[in-house]
Amino acid sequence: MKMEKKYRVSALLLACLMLCGVITGCGAADNSGPSVTAAAGETTAAETTTEPDPLAGIDLAGETIRIYTSVNDNDATNANFLIEGSGEENGDVANDAVYARNAHVEDMLNVKLEFIQSDLDYGAVISSVSKIILSGDDVYDLMINDLFNFAQMSLQGMFANVKNSDVFDFEQNYWWNDYMKDLTIGNDSMFILAGDYFMDVLCSAHALYFNKDIMTSVNGNSDDIYNLVLDGKWTTDAFLSYISGAYQDLNGDSVKNEGDLFGYTSVGMWGSAIPFMLCGDIEFVSRDADGIPSLAMNNDRSVKTLEMLNKVFYNDASYIKFADLNAIIPNFTSGLSLFIGYQRISSFEKFRDTDFDVGIVPYPKLDEAQTNYVTATHDTTEIGVIPITTSRFDATCTTIEALCRSTRDLVLPAYYETSLKVKYARDDVSSQMLDIIHDNLRVAFPVAYNTYCSGLFLTNSFGTPLSKNSTDFASAYAKFEAKGQAALDDMVEVFLENNA
Repeated sequence: MKMEKKYRVSALLLACLMLCGVITGCGAADNSGPSVTAAAGETTAAETTTEPDPLAGIDLAGETIRIYTSVNDNDATNANFLIEGSGEENGDVANDAVYARNAHVEDMLNVKLEFIQSDLDYGAVISSVSKIILSGDDVYDLMINDLFNFAQMSLQGMFANVKNSDVFDFEQNYWWNDYMKDLTIGNDSMFILAGDYFMDVLCSAHALYFNKDIMTSVNGNSDDIYNLVLDGKWTTDAFLSYISGAYQDLNGDSVKNEGDLFGYTSVGMWGSAIPFMLCGDIEFVSRDADGIPSLAMNNDRSVKTLEMLNKVFYNDASYIKFADLNAIIPNFTSGLSLFIGYQRISSFEKFRDTDFDVGIVPYPKLDEAQTNYVTATHDTTEIGVIPITTSRFDATCTTIEALCRSTRDLVLPAYYETSLKVKYARDDVSSQMLDIIHDNLRVAFPVAYNTYCSGLFLTNSFGTPLSKNSTDFASAYAKFEAKGQAALDDMVEVFLENNA
């Protein structure tokens, strides 16, 4: 039976790879290790020229890795279908790739994956998970849930330090290393895991979608925006120039309201403004030689960011009064908006049946002096942690590393390449845009710790003055700086006390 299972899985993997054309998924190519589709005893050309696979020959002796996985999607996105899958092949390319990956890792490491589903609302995660861990019961090895909640819990010493494992290779492109490092305090500890296996990080990544027909009528060529992105010249000024030229009073009542054509639409200001707050690559905190953070955001880029936010959300061509996604999505798909905000990578699916072509771009740079684009995620993005109660730390780390690598090789080609780029995307260059969005997931600290630090990072420095149509960053920041610094100092103290 075991040999039959391996043959069936290998055949499925081969089919996935033939369909997608590549095995490397997103980012730079990395073909280290033997091909997972090679038959027993075969040696591929890649095997003869690459470094030995660090996971080759590992035998976990049938150990069971218990994965606590969230299935709740009330607050944002949920990617359990790409983590656990259905548990069987059903003909869906992405699901079957998940099944193949899980089976491949089980066979390769001689390990069993056990999934335990959790359906907790956003506000119930900390109390529920803390109770489990504080009880001391060894019931889970890997836990997957909201960034905001797990970031707070990491301060309390409830999760294992993944830097204590030699098996993780965080320099590989299947890890979002900059994203994880941005969540750390000190140089010797890391508790939050964000890599390709934790697919909700990608699914919840913010992106801007646009109507290519309207873009053509406004700009003459809908592809010019892609050239700006690729040339590093896609800035907030460019975004503002596009939206400002799009407004039309379609219903003829001389009032800007629903039914008119707008350059930018969103659901209110707060959530929709967060990716704009982060896209300017502000240095929210700096770290000393020991990796301890201190406030660093009182600078010209923050001033310019608040000015930009006001230009976007009080623009005559912007309409931000939609109550929820149930209203804003039909407005966009009806052809009444050039750009739509508050959307994520996974939103591509919602636009598959439009009568017009839909384009996708990353959020713009604040200015051309900025080196890289920044992709923001929601605070309900679901990441991974290893509870301190596990008795299987080494086996868990090995399994996670294998799952991340195999997700890059198998699941991303199926979901990212096929579902997003082929099934939903309408133009080839969208593939490059998705790569840029994926590769620039970097800033997480202000989203994870904004509330803990008295709202200084996002709410009080940007959100509150924006709601008042104010561009006075200096006054807004000064009003809460002392309180925010005291909260940050307390956060560091709590962390060091509980994670000594």
